[in-house]
Amino acid sequence: MEKSEIQKVDQVIRAWLEDEPLMYERLLEVEALEALPQVLGPLYKFLGRSRIHDGVLYLTFNSSVVRSQLSNNKAELLLRLNTAVGAELIRQIVFRSEERRVGKECTSWCR
Repeated sequence: MEKSEIQKVDQVIRAWLEDEPLMYERLLEVEALEALPQVLGPLYKFLGRSRIHDGVLYLTFNSSVVRSQLSNNKAELLLRLNTAVGAELIRQIVFRSEERRVGKECTSWCR
């Protein structure tokens, strides 16, 4: 690159990351997770944990109603997330429910 070429920092970083596929993929994963509040809208407040592994987005919700509602719109959610990051990063979405665990204080009433 010559001194006369002026580029934006984000363009230089993206060009470098495209040469480093693992780092680039991780950057896209972080961008996808950061896009979740916009993509889910008001339903985001019911989200517990979220992670991406091998192109699969795992979302854990604390409301079975919300989980069911999003299951019906899985294809649209997948499209909106991939559009938000500008790549075909997520191939599948898996919805989970948070398990409610009772501690050792549980006696005969919870059996």
